[in-house]
Amino acid sequence: MASRLPLIALIFLAGSPLASAAEPVKFTSAPSCASSGCHGGGEGKNQSLTWLRKDFHSRADAILGNARSARMADTLKIQDATKSTRCTVCHSPLEAVAATRFAAGVTVDQGVACETCHGPAEEWLRFHTRPDVTHEQRVAAGMRELTRFDARANVCVACHLNIDEEIVRAGHPEMFFELDGQVLAQPPHWIDEGAWLGPRAWFVGQATALREMSWKLGKKPDPALLARWQALGWLLRESGAALPENGSFSAVQQAADRLAGNAARESWTKEKTLQLLRTFARLGSEFRESELEPAQLRRRAEMIVLGIDRLWAALKTNAAATSPALDTALPVLGELSRKQAAFDRTDFAATLEQIEVALERGIGGI
Repeated sequence: MASRLPLIALIFLAGSPLASAAEPVKFTSAPSCASSGCHGGGEGKNQSLTWLRKDFHSRADAILGNARSARMADTLKIQDATKSTRCTVCHSPLEAVAATRFAAGVTVDQGVACETCHGPAEEWLRFHTRPDVTHEQRVAAGMRELTRFDARANVCVACHLNIDEEIVRAGHPEMFFELDGQVLAQPPHWIDEGAWLGPRAWFVGQATALREMSWKLGKKPDPALLARWQALGWLLRESGAALPENGSFSAVQQAADRLAGNAARESWTKEKTLQLLRTFARLGSEFRESELEPAQLRRRAEMIVLGIDRLWAALKTNAAATSPALDTALPVLGELSRKQAAFDRTDFAATLEQIEVALERGIGGI
């Protein structure tokens, strides 16, 4: 039940360039996308069916009615989680849209539906599937740009990262944003063309996450978020990113935004992916010798596990890489990073060094 209403309202509810006219662009609802001749048909036209049957976003609103949400609502003195904008802003965002924003006969979409991400469809619904219409023309008509990874991350990050500490204290899980793996888990109802896209999505997503953390910390102190911000900045610098180490939150926010935009245009290769994976695997000494507190090191561990996981997944997918030793060590590394009260830097370093050794000995397919 993330809350950051002003930004999310901007992302989810903004219309097309025509929205400044007297009549705001209207939402047409998910059923308008789901006919058998459009996105509810067979192969190549099953995007709506994939979303409805497999994507957890279609059921995001249902979570608000379970016992856990009820307990959280009680703690936060919210009468009904299914009606409060503190909760629906992310779990069912179109419920916050005024009735005047819906086309005639349209009912409010629940969950995170088509227009939540793609934008209100009134101006582009009828022509956007025509083969003679370019992507630029669709975007000009108000369809939200989602092909670039930085644009995609901007749509996702507000709900998948930022959450008020008050809601976390009430029992909401801490939110993490990782564009590559989280998109694959949806599962996606689209196909991105090209190879080595996973590492690019991961890197762009992490730069975007750093930008958002910087923005939030610049607004209000948050010790828990600060530790995560420091850890993510460290990992991106280890990746070669030029980020200010001692700059203000505003300076890091701007640098991270530039980094995300630039990274979205850069190509990845097998060599680049493998090189960065080896760089991360060699950081075991950082954990053995660091003077940081265990809680701070655990945050670094969380970040490095996400990076290794996505880089290794890309090598397995795109280069048929194999390494039983790495496959065995990586889940252990993840489990160690989740030990909040008893993070053991020595165990984590030793497991990271096992991955380093596996890479030095060579992996199949490379």
